[in-house]
Amino acid sequence: MTEDVGTIPRKPLTPTQRLKLFEAFQGRCVLCDRKIEAGEPWIDEHLRALGLGGSNEAENRGPAHKACADAKTHGRDGDLARIATTKRVKMRNLGIQHRKGPPIPGSEDSPWKRKMDGTFVRRSKRMRVSGSCA
Repeated sequence: MTEDVGTIPRKPLTPTQRLKLFEAFQGRCVLCDRKIEAGEPWIDEHLRALGLGGSNEAENRGPAHKACADAKTHGRDGDLARIATTKRVKMRNLGIQHRKGPPIPGSEDSPWKRKMDGTFVRRSKRMRVSGSCA
């Protein structure tokens, strides 16, 4: 069975669940392993991002400094970049095409052809054969 990538909705924890999570990790950030000080902003971080097949289960969560979590999520090789790549691969494997915008005038996909003098004329209806010089 394949993993469901990117379609699991985020489920926030209740205050009691957050306290239990914090205590289970003895108040240490799961990303940098430093102590989270009283009053310091922290979040419950998904160890494996939901968009990469992670779950909302307690085993996939841990407390993290807000700054550490932001770096993990938004960094150069962070979760968001990896999620975008994963979704593109999944869509390509499922045969889902990326929707193109209108063709650029003068390109092969356009009904218009640009002449050497810079003017545009409508392409003829004849079929183009790609890849051969017949």
